[in-house]
Amino acid sequence: MRVYLPLFLAGTAFLPLSVEVAGSAGMPQVSAGLLECRGEFATAYGFGSTRKVRCEFRPSMGTNHYYAGTLDRIGLDFGISDQGSMLWAVLATSPQVDPGALAGKYVGLTTGFAVGPGFSANLLASEDANRQVTLQPLSVSADSGLSLSFAGATLTLEPSASTRQ
Repeated sequence: MRVYLPLFLAGTAFLPLSVEVAGSAGMPQVSAGLLECRGEFATAYGFGSTRKVRCEFRPSMGTNHYYAGTLDRIGLDFGISDQGSMLWAVLATSPQVDPGALAGKYVGLTTGFAVGPGFSANLLASEDANRQVTLQPLSVSADSGLSLSFAGATLTLEPSASTRQ
């Protein structure tokens, strides 16, 4: 367990950045809901991985929105992971979020481990600093498998079907 603590601490060292990134556009931000993404089974061979994700945005006002995309990791990334679940708070200039508003690219870091059940921390920010909708930069994920990662990450989302996936 002590071996993984430095990885977790390195990933959370960027936590103070999350406040600055979320407010960097200079617009007031309110909580607009939650985005949950579930990743498919993935195998990583040491230098990165790609995982398909399906996401559901549960807004605080209105109906749910659905997205499909990929989570690409480049860096130290070994192992086999079952379906992982990531959860972010969504911040916006208004509590009303239009369908498709979360589509786009989010970049940052991810770190985690699993020996059976495990966790990861994801520090992602929108590639476009002027967006009116952003993800809370830090999320914690649940995962299962046998894996270890400390990598750069890119999450790309596109609108998907209007029904639960």
